[in-house]
Amino acid sequence: MKNTFVRFSMLASKINRQHIQIVLAILALTMLVLGIGAPADGGGISR
Repeated sequence: MKNTFVRFSMLASKINRQHIQIVLAILALTMLVLGIGAPADGGGISR
């Protein structure tokens, strides 16, 4: 159990702020691309 915690803390120390920013930027761009390709909902009342 202690060994697992040490491994996790070593991994967490290798992740810096720039890595997190890159991941968030890629995620935002992916969501934007998926949003552009989504079908538009008219939102009106159909007759």
